[in-house]
Amino acid sequence: NYLHRMTLLFTVSVLAPVMGVDGIVSSLLPLCARLASDPVPNVRFNVARTLQSLIPLVDATVVASHVKPCLLELNDDSDVDVKFFAGQALQLC
Repeated sequence: NYLHRMTLLFTVSVLAPVMGVDGIVSSLLPLCARLASDPVPNVRFNVARTLQSLIPLVDATVVASHVKPCLLELNDDSDVDVKFFAGQALQLC
């Protein structure tokens, strides 16, 4: 069920501030990267929103190596909502 994946993304954004950069890079970003190719557009645009919430929590090298490439991929999505939220997040990169 896609709602489980949506709940997981919400959990990521809640846990990230207390996990620290190492936990975000080793656990949360790979999860977001996997969900970025989910067949459900609502999951993909929530990946973009979640990544946007992670940008202030990591340093510029992590953004450049992990976050931005994922957002660029989402920015090329066929769904307009996915593109919109990816574009919003890319403005912070």
